[in-house]
Amino acid sequence: MSQLFAAVYEIHSASLGRPSLRLNLVVNRATDSVVGSAMLETVTGEVHDISVRGHLMEIEGDTALQAIVLAGTPPMFAAADETPTSFQLLMVLPTAWKDGQACYKMSIGKLFPRLIEVRDGVARAVLPEVVY
Repeated sequence: MSQLFAAVYEIHSASLGRPSLRLNLVVNRATDSVVGSAMLETVTGEVHDISVRGHLMEIEGDTALQAIVLAGTPPMFAAADETPTSFQLLMVLPTAWKDGQACYKMSIGKLFPRLIEVRDGVARAVLPEVVY
């Protein structure tokens, strides 16, 4: 496997009426670092995007598990009030990077802050579309 590769995940809650999250990541296995973006879409159609960075970890046990821990890096001078101000994610991938479980939370807004939190996320790898 290459030391540097792209990984795209869609994360949905097991509960109805919860937001969906799409992660576009670049993983560097040589340094165990992860960078990319997280795009949250609410059930009302609002879309919130934030840059993320984090680490890849291996969890030891009976079966090998990979974990990705991410934190959001919001822009310092955000113009809009409805931009994300923080983001945290833990994703555990037991099946060769294809799917797993995730929990995350995102804070949105400065004047009227709100918190979106999903603790029962199901993560699935999305293969990039082939462009001809």
